[in-house]
Amino acid sequence: MKPSYQEHEGHRIEIRERRGTFELLIDNAPVPYGRFPTGEFFLDDYAYDWQDDLLELARRYVSYRRRVAAIQAGKPEKGQ
Repeated sequence: MKPSYQEHEGHRIEIRERRGTFELLIDNAPVPYGRFPTGEFFLDDYAYDWQDDLLELARRYVSYRRRVAAIQAGKPEKGQ
């Protein structure tokens, strides 16, 4: 893993190295994650999906949160 960032659906996703460990931030807020012995990553708040790529997992989490917010607001997306 290496430090990187990208924008996804209007949110900044960043992997930052701090004191020899990596942290995941979405919109500058830390997001706790873990890694299985198989190498797949999981997020504490989104344990439904596992990925080999932490950035891809964060993108899926951002999309998931957007869908949840739309449903809670009573505006389900087309095709959902």
